[in-house]
Amino acid sequence: MQIKTKKSTLKLTLSLRWNTVNWPKIQLKVFKWQRSIYSASKLGNIKQVRLFQHKLLNSLESKLLAVRRVTQDNKGKATAGVDNVKSISPENRIKLVESLNFPCKASPLRRVWIPKPGKTEKRPLGIPTIKDRCLQALFKLAIEPEWEAKFEPNSYGFRPGRNCHDAISAIKDTIQKKAKYVVDADIKKCFDKIAHEPLLNKIGLKGKYRKQLKYWLESGVLDNGSFAATTAGTPQGGVISPLLSNIALHGMEECVKELVTEFPMTWASGEKIKKGRRRDTVHLIRYADDFVILHHDKDILLACLNKIKEFLSQVGLEISESKTRLTHTFALNPNSDLACEGFDGITGFNFLGFTFKQFKSKFQTAHSTTGKPLGFRTLVYPSKEKQLKYQEKLHEITLGQGKRLNQVALIKKLNPIIRGWANYFGRSDAATMHILTKMDYLLYLKLRRWAKRVKGTSGKGRSCWEKVGNSNWVFKKDGVTLLYNTNYSNPIDQYVKVKGESSPYDENPLYWAKRLNSNPTFNTRTRTLLKTQKGCCNICKLQFTENDVLEVDHIFPRHLGGKDVYSNLQLLHRHCHHKKTQADSLLSKLTPKNSLAG
Repeated sequence: MQIKTKKSTLKLTLSLRWNTVNWPKIQLKVFKWQRSIYSASKLGNIKQVRLFQHKLLNSLESKLLAVRRVTQDNKGKATAGVDNVKSISPENRIKLVESLNFPCKASPLRRVWIPKPGKTEKRPLGIPTIKDRCLQALFKLAIEPEWEAKFEPNSYGFRPGRNCHDAISAIKDTIQKKAKYVVDADIKKCFDKIAHEPLLNKIGLKGKYRKQLKYWLESGVLDNGSFAATTAGTPQGGVISPLLSNIALHGMEECVKELVTEFPMTWASGEKIKKGRRRDTVHLIRYADDFVILHHDKDILLACLNKIKEFLSQVGLEISESKTRLTHTFALNPNSDLACEGFDGITGFNFLGFTFKQFKSKFQTAHSTTGKPLGFRTLVYPSKEKQLKYQEKLHEITLGQGKRLNQVALIKKLNPIIRGWANYFGRSDAATMHILTKMDYLLYLKLRRWAKRVKGTSGKGRSCWEKVGNSNWVFKKDGVTLLYNTNYSNPIDQYVKVKGESSPYDENPLYWAKRLNSNPTFNTRTRTLLKTQKGCCNICKLQFTENDVLEVDHIFPRHLGGKDVYSNLQLLHRHCHHKKTQADSLLSKLTPKNSLAG
C-alpha cells in the first residue's frame, strides 16, 4: 500500500511539472535561438550556426517544445509506430523529455498503406515511434532555420509561411504578360529514392548529429511483421522527412538559371539580352516533388529539362516520364511543336489541382509592359478532374449516405466538404469561369432528388428550401443553412504572394502576422477571431505563428449551456485548448447540475 502511494505521488508530481511549465517563456527562448541560427546562416557564418544548433538541440526548453508538438499539437499524434503507443500521459511526457539525447538508435518504421486520392494505387507511409518523432521534431527545430535562410524563393512545399496559393500566384505572375512554353514534371517516387550519402553530405552535419540522421534514414521498415532495410529514401510519415526532401531538391532553380546564361537571347525589339539579365527569363516553380519550368524559347526549355535530369541523378532521383508534359500556355506551333517528342497538342497545363491556360480575347486582355494589348487572357481555374471528383463526393454524401440522414444532418455533413473545396479552389478565376455557380447548381439537382425521395413528391420537396433575403432557394432547416461555393469567390489576382526569400524566422513579425490573418486555408470564423484577438492566443497571450495549430473554443462550454455565438468564442493554440478543456471538464464535475441550470 505504501509503494502504491509513493508511485501515485510521483505521478502526480510529474503531471504537475508538465502542466505548470511556463510555455510562453520556453517558446520565446527557442524562437530566439532559431532566429540566431537563421541570421547566422544568411551571413554564411557556419561556425555560429553550428554553435546555436548545438545549444538548441541540448536545451531542456527545446526538448519540452518538441515533445509538446508531437504529443499534443500534431494532428497525426494518434497514429502508432512499432511501439503501439498512440498517446502518453503528462507524467510520461516529462520522462520522455529526460530521455531525448543524441545519438540514439532509431526503431524500425511501421509501414502503413494509404490510398492515393482518386487512384487505385496506395502510398506507403513509415510511422516512427513517439520517441523517434520527438527526436525528429527537436532536430527540425535546429536545422529548419538554417535551411530557410538558404532555400530558393520559388520553393513552396512543406515550408513555414508558404502554401499552394503562393505557388499558383507565382506561376500566374510569370505568364501573365507573356505566353510561354512549359515543362510540367513530377519526380518519380521522390521520398523513396533519395540517396542517403549525397543528402548527408549536403546537410553538412558531423559527429553525433550526422550519425543520428543516418540512424533515421537506415532504420528499416516493418510491414505486417516482415522487416526490410531502407537503403534509400526519407520515408513519408516522419516529422523530418519533408524538410530532408526539400534539402535534397535545393538548387534546382539556381541550376536552370545558371544554364540559360549560356544561351544568346534577344528581346522582342531585337535587342540582345545581356548575360546578367538572362537568368530572369526562366522560371522554375516547385511545390514538394512537383515542379514546372517556364521559358519563351522551346529549345532552351528542353535544355533546362535535361539539366534537371542530370541534377536529380546526383541525389538518386529521376523524372517520371509518364507524368511529364511539354506544352504551351497559349498556342502551339503545328509545324514544329507537334513534331517534337513530348508535346501532346493540348495547350495549358495542370498544377496543384488547377488548370493554367491562356485564351484568345479582344476584351479585358492583359497589356504588355509597353501598353500593347496581348490578345489573350490568362486564367487559373479548378481542373476538370478536381471538379469531377468533387461532384462524385457530393453525390456519395447526398444520395448515398443521405438515405439515412435528415435535412439538418445532411447539411452538417455537406458543409465541411463545400467549405474545404471552395476555400481552396475559390481562390482562382473559378468565379469568372462560372465554375462555382455550376458546382452549386449541380449540388442543387442532387438535393432536389434527395428532397423528392424524403418528402415523396417534388412539390412537397420544395419545403426543404426557404427564402432568405434576396435568395428564394436556400437549403435550410432549424437555423442550419447549407453553404454555397459562390460565397468563397476570391480572385487569384487579389491574393498577395509571399515575398521572395522571406521567412517567419526573419525580423519582420508584423508582416507574418498580417499574412496569417489572410491565410486562405482559414475559414471566416477563424479569420474573424484572429482579427478580434489581434493575432494572439487568449490563454498564453503569445502571437500565433505559421507553425501553430489553431482551434476555436467556446469560452463557456456548450455542454454547460454556452451559445455558439462570436461573443462566446475564442481562438486558441491546440495545446492551450486541450488545457482549457480539461479545466472545463473538472468544473462540470465539481459544479452541481442545478447551479449550472440556473
